[in-house]
Amino acid sequence: MPNKSYTVKSGSFRRPDNTLVGQGDVVELPDDVADRFRNQLEVVVAEPPPAPANDGGRKPKVNPDA
Repeated sequence: MPNKSYTVKSGSFRRPDNTLVGQGDVVELPDDVADRFRNQLEVVVAEPPPAPANDGGRKPKVNPDA
């Protein structure tokens, strides 16, 4: 299962490349690690893509003789 993204609410974490992730930053963690630190993390929820503009459905056919 792929890692999920979490926002750090308190404390700090280290990424696999050993860079520091502080409060307010986003870190990717496996579920088991995130569960252990659930009080310090908040799941980043991907926003759904914006709905396409509704132009009223199908357009009427244009009569070429008009």
